[in-house]
This record gives sequence, C-alpha cells and structure tokens, in this order.
Amino acid sequence: MGREPHPPYQRPPLSKRYLVGDLARSAVFFPAPDAELRLGTEVVEIDPDRHQVCLDTGERLGYGRLLLTPGARPRRLAGHEDQLYLRELDDADRLRARLDAGTALHIVGAGFIGCEVAAGARSRGLEVVVYELLEQPLLRVLGAEVGAWLAEVHRSHGVDLRTGLSALPALPPETLVAVGSEPNQELAAAAGIRCQAGIVVDELGRTSVPDVYAAGDCTRFWSPLYETAIRVEHFQTAIRHGEATGRSIAGQGRPFAEAPWFWSDQYDLNLQYVGGGLPWDATLVRGRLGQPPFTVLYLLEGRPVAAVGVNDGRTIGQLRRLIEARVEVDPEQLADPATDLRRLVPPR
Repeated sequence: MGREPHPPYQRPPLSKRYLVGDLARSAVFFPAPDAELRLGTEVVEIDPDRHQVCLDTGERLGYGRLLLTPGARPRRLAGHEDQLYLRELDDADRLRARLDAGTALHIVGAGFIGCEVAAGARSRGLEVVVYELLEQPLLRVLGAEVGAWLAEVHRSHGVDLRTGLSALPALPPETLVAVGSEPNQELAAAAGIRCQAGIVVDELGRTSVPDVYAAGDCTRFWSPLYETAIRVEHFQTAIRHGEATGRSIAGQGRPFAEAPWFWSDQYDLNLQYVGGGLPWDATLVRGRLGQPPFTVLYLLEGRPVAAVGVNDGRTIGQLRRLIEARVEVDPEQLADPATDLRRLVPPR
C-alpha cells in the first residue's frame, strides 16, 4: 500500500539524469513486483492489538506481520512551505518544468540535493544562486577541506554560491528548498511504536511492537558495525536495509551490519561516500585533494569510519570492506595510492 499513484520507482535520478532530461520517465520504474499493489492508498491507523491497519477508505485489513516503509519527507522551511521541494516523481516533473522555463534558479541548501540540482541547472545554461547557512557545502558530512574544494568547483562552473549566511534574503517564487529530510514516523508513533528521530528498530528490523517491522530512511536502526543507532537518508541503504528486513520477516534474518554507501553526480565528478555520517577525529588524503581521482578518509581513534572518493569508486569499494572489517591500519598505507587495500582486509 502506498500513498503515491505511481508504482515503485528509483529516486536518485530525480535530482540527476531524469531532472535534466537525459533519462526517460519509464526508465525510473522498478520491474513490477510479484505482489499486490494498492496505489494511491494511505494507511491512516495501525492497530497492533488487532493486527490490523485502517485505510483512508475506511477499510480494515488484517496482517500477520507488517512492514513499515513510509520513507521520509523534505524538511519544510518555515514561511516558505509553498516553494519547490524535491522528493517524489511529481516534484521532479515540476522542477523539470521550472528548468525548461530557462530563468534563474534559486536554491536554499548546499547539501547533496541542492548541489546536484545546481549542477544540472548549470548544464542547462541557467543562472543559479545557492544560499547556505554553513560556511561550506556539506560541511557536517565532508568537513571543511572537502567542503571548500566543492564550493570552488561550483563557483568555477558559474554558480553564485553564497555561504555562511546569518539569514536568508527574500526568495523569489519557485525557489528550490533542499534543507534535509524528516522521517515519516507519525503513523508508527500513534500506534505506540517507539520513535526517536525515526522509527526505532533493532539489527533485524524489528520495532518495539511485536510483528511490526520497519525499513529504510524512516528508521533509526541499530548498527552492529558502529555500535549505535543511525538513520541514513540515502537510496542504497534503504534498498539494502529493506532486503535484510525482508529476510528477517521470512525467518532468515541476520544483523544488518553493512557500511552505508551512496553516490552523487555533479558536473564531470562522481562522488562516492561510505560511512554513517558519524563523528571523526582525523582525516587523511589518498592522492591529492582537489585533483581527481582522490579519496579523503575520516578516522576515529586511528580506525577508518568513513570516506569520500572523487572519481575514485574502486578505492571506495575497497575501503567499504575495510571499514566493515573494523581494523586499524597504518595511516601511511591508507594514504599511499600504491597500497592494495584489499590485502589489508582480514580473511573471514
């Protein structure tokens, strides 16, 4: 059951190839699942005691086990609720029409969505103005050095990037607001399911209520890898977490201990990030910062916990396995592009 009228589709192209017209609408949809789809149908109540859900039509359906995957929604900017937001296919269609108009595009937020849309709009020849309250794009995730480099990338491509703002100026109509997301947890919370900045689940996807599971970016899931609960807003982890939770529902579950991974395409750059967005206490660069291909590693107490690679996907793939192995490595080896990182991963 899903509120949207569309069958399941991929969201990453909505800020990338689909947005700029390089991908047909039909290409964003997943193959038809072997399941009954009730589209345009919203669940308005969960009754755990009766093992039922109530639909917006008034119909009540019984369940043996229930999986919640309501996702997240864009965080709305107070006073600017009527501006453009990007989350769903229909949002992308509206933004695409906005780009087709050819006039200057204003964007609030220099996170991944804001930066990707800015790059796409510049590729279409539009003037682009980006407003960011932090000193650099993606400062909290990538740190000051990578953020400063990324800022220069956008400015070199003609983006009017205004960072470190104490307040926003008056915004024109049809400004894109991209200031993060919020988990859709209200339905679960009303049913007495534990929520804390997301629907809280264990390493098997189980909520605090028997026979109710949750997966994807609506959740704050326990990560055995990081030994804490994390919420990840990105596509790949939502897919993988959903698969793992499905196996749990089928009685074949094992702890979800993967390192989150996602990518971002901006101009001729492919950024790949592995990690949970958690604190670090040191960084090191593999290659030369600002000269792709290069990778920046984020360390905590000498152990790599995250990394971002620019046009360096092979290194990120190797580091992902290294992070999941939770090993300490000589920093000189990590920083040396000649080091075969695969040999640093202990055999299972």
